Amino acid sequence: MGSLIRHSLRMRRVLTASVMLAVAVSVMALFALGLTYGGVQQGVRASAERGGAQVMVVPRDAAADVSDTALLFTGAPAPIYLPTSTARDIEEIPGVERATPQFFSQTLNESCCSTGGATRLVGMDFAKDWTIQPFSGRDLSAGLSDDEVIVGADVGGDVGGRLSLLGSVFTIVEKLEPSGADLDDCLLLDIDVARGLSAENLGLSHLWEKYGSPADLVSCVLVDLDGDVEASIVLNRINALDGVQGIQRSDVVASSQKQLEAVFLILLGAGVLMLASTLVQLFARFYSCVWERKSELALYRAMGASKGQIRSLIGGEVSVIVGVGLVLGLACGAGLYELLVGMLQDGSAFPFIPLDTGAVVGLSAAIVLAFALLSLAAIAAPLAQIGRLDPSLAMQQGDID
Repeated sequence: MGSLIRHSLRMRRVLTASVMLAVAVSVMALFALGLTYGGVQQGVRASAERGGAQVMVVPRDAAADVSDTALLFTGAPAPIYLPTSTARDIEEIPGVERATPQFFSQTLNESCCSTGGATRLVGMDFAKDWTIQPFSGRDLSAGLSDDEVIVGADVGGDVGGRLSLLGSVFTIVEKLEPSGADLDDCLLLDIDVARGLSAENLGLSHLWEKYGSPADLVSCVLVDLDGDVEASIVLNRINALDGVQGIQRSDVVASSQKQLEAVFLILLGAGVLMLASTLVQLFARFYSCVWERKSELALYRAMGASKGQIRSLIGGEVSVIVGVGLVLGLACGAGLYELLVGMLQDGSAFPFIPLDTGAVVGLSAAIVLAFALLSLAAIAAPLAQIGRLDPSLAMQQGDID
């Protein structure tokens, strides 16, 4: 049976290749779209559930140069600074329930440190911070020792390991759960330790000449609002301070989700169109195959092949075509997924957590099952026709392939 299936497919190379390609392209689009959409939904959900601060206060010039989504979703740990006195003023604004500062230091690489890749050094006031706690399995309010560091989910190293940072050695005390944002690539130190490392770094001296001593600076202030006070009123009070601007999470999240939904809607439409085209080609390939190949199939029947064996021949052909298309489509879909995520993140910052292995396997299985059902639907009619095939009459009416 296997040799007959291979012979039949070779006899119709162009048609076979076109249907395989149609299946592969459809699977590729659906798989890549499913992985991307699932990752975005997980990131947005984690951001909403563990979202931390309602408002992020940054220097006004930074808000003008860096997009709201980059500042909010990735933390945009750029060299942006404002005085600690301004941070204290923000804490005292009526309607501010709690506030915590962060200090952004430099991006580290393997030439200076043992982080195993590009990472960002961020100083935290753990006694005041509540935004990192949801990604941690320990109580962070007690803070860290001067030689301790917490690493993001994508940073190399294990708990208990040692890291060399700018000439100092630190012990990894925890690895955070994935956040889908820039936190995954960050190293978290006590804020005063981070300031000290930055002050000693000659490569950053131009920043301290511009902004002042790191000991008197923060990069941003994360704020939660009193639920009894109108958010817009508190934001106006924050923005009235000299040189700062507050970014409200809910507004940015809603805007970002609308943009992403529009992109996914377009991609979904393209995927549905390709799926419809594939279905048409499958029907076209197999619906009339019994009539077009009646002499060939009649010969097999005359030689003793049963109706079941003829049905197995047709079913085997569609299984090979769709199977090869599925394998190619899933492989290419994984590559398209990486490209698509990169393009989306280059165009707009948003939280993203890749699907775990179980979810990826489940998505793959769902696509395989869907195409198996489509294939059965495509060959249902020809399989039924085989039961009505008259071998002697068919051999008299056409040539054998």
